[in-house]
Amino acid sequence: MQVDEKQSIYKGSTHWYDVLEELNELKSLWGQMKETQDVTALYNPSFGVPDAPSLLCGMARPVSREELIATIPPKVACDKLMVRFFDEENSPVPTYHLLHQPSFMRQYEEHWADPSKTSIMWLGLLFSMLSPIMFSYYSNKDEPPEYEGTSRSLSELYRVRTAQCLMMGDITKCAPFTLETLVYNSMAEWARKTVSETRVWMMVGLVVRVALQMGYHRDPSQFPDISVFQGEMRRRLWHFVYRMDSLTSFLTGLPGMIRSSDIDTAEPINVYDWELTEDMTELPSPQPETAPTPVSYLLVKGRILRCLGRIMDFLSALGQYSYSEVMKLDEEMVTAFKGIPPFLRMQGTESSLGPDSESIVNRRVQLVFLHHQGMCVLHRKFFIRGRSDPRFAPSYNRCISSAVALLELQDFLYTSANASFLIATHWYRISYTSHEFILAAMIVVLDIRNRKMERNDGIDAQVILQPECLSVLPKLYKAYQIWKDEGTRKRSPEAIKVSQVLSNLLVPLGFFEYINSQPELIPEMPEIDPQILPFMPFAGQVGMPESEMDIDWGVWDSFIEGTSFEDAYGEMTF
Repeated sequence: MQVDEKQSIYKGSTHWYDVLEELNELKSLWGQMKETQDVTALYNPSFGVPDAPSLLCGMARPVSREELIATIPPKVACDKLMVRFFDEENSPVPTYHLLHQPSFMRQYEEHWADPSKTSIMWLGLLFSMLSPIMFSYYSNKDEPPEYEGTSRSLSELYRVRTAQCLMMGDITKCAPFTLETLVYNSMAEWARKTVSETRVWMMVGLVVRVALQMGYHRDPSQFPDISVFQGEMRRRLWHFVYRMDSLTSFLTGLPGMIRSSDIDTAEPINVYDWELTEDMTELPSPQPETAPTPVSYLLVKGRILRCLGRIMDFLSALGQYSYSEVMKLDEEMVTAFKGIPPFLRMQGTESSLGPDSESIVNRRVQLVFLHHQGMCVLHRKFFIRGRSDPRFAPSYNRCISSAVALLELQDFLYTSANASFLIATHWYRISYTSHEFILAAMIVVLDIRNRKMERNDGIDAQVILQPECLSVLPKLYKAYQIWKDEGTRKRSPEAIKVSQVLSNLLVPLGFFEYINSQPELIPEMPEIDPQILPFMPFAGQVGMPESEMDIDWGVWDSFIEGTSFEDAYGEMTF
């Protein structure tokens, strides 16, 4: 490990040169892509900026240092933006708590005292912070007068400026602020709806490579050149990178980049920023887990994401699945979920929209979402067998309970977003049209279908009347209406497909006939602000599907067990 004012480089026993070489090849590739990329296809004329990840797609043209500095808002304006960024309680901008605010603000004041001495990579860090701040103005529709009508284009400009700084600063030199800038740039890309999760996964792969090259995977306590303060901040940053790798791997179904056997970096401690100083000689005693410090959420979410990463590693491995390993991973996830401190624990959707801040509510939602998402994916391959084979009954029970919990969460997110509740003010919230909600609905539908197959009298209505089915019917109906609503308003390209599939899967089960005969079971849809987007109210009764088709239930069994939604949808004949 070599750490000084100019760089941080870790030289492992193998592959160090390969990593460096790969980064250099990527840099050359970006230059080639800049010359050969069909810019027209990636250009978004609405905002006058390239509609692609600027760093990966070579869209960042070279600029001068003077041009970069001239792009930064005046100090008075920039001061206001920094206040918005670091506002722990009310800011809609995710800081990820990777920066020590007192240290950053010292560097910030030094920049304004003499901009000529500011490093290119620190400028990149500043731009990577300005981009999501501007995007939050646009997405929340709360632009101040000075940015009215320009916040989106400014966000895109700062995103491109970040990529230009990363290119000019040369990420292979491993200069200070390189990893922080890459992380914020990757998350800003992720926030853009036009960038797929696979692209973000690729960008995270680059972030991981740089982190490894800079030695963040090794605990700083073993290297005397790293100060106590620097070491703790490195732990925070590595903790986030590691969990970002786990999350993107889980969401894309692709292997993670980091092997747990290669790292020994400890978790950051649960402390307030004021307890850390740059000249400290020893770390303070950590606060209790129940203390709401800036890193509490980072730690709690990290433990759940670590479980998701292990689940993804297990499911990606070749060969037969060991059910004992499934239950071991289940226990680990339960332990991580139970370890959530009370102030981050969701007590139920009805009580979640209380006096707490927007950021707290969104954090609770994300923790619940990730937990149940992980449980559904872990147990989905044993869900069908769990109905008939007692050995796999735990998977059946876990899948059903987590699927129903996800449907309740989808209802909560939809209602709060469309009724302009506080949760809608955060642009990084979970979407109620996430793929994981498709899986949840399909699990419940197939459970009802399997109950029908187990009966010999063939009376579909009697299946619907089973107590286990009756309890989930309102939730399933609401999920169907949510997807249909999104399809009607054309806000989600997949919503029409999902609502079409759900309606056609539910018809043979007698679902719509029973719902129409029991109007008291139909939950109310929220009042929609007509200025949000054109809205077409639904009729008093649930409409029957407009197309007839034969249902291949085996295809949907395979979807539950791992096939993609698109593959299963493609097998249907309308």
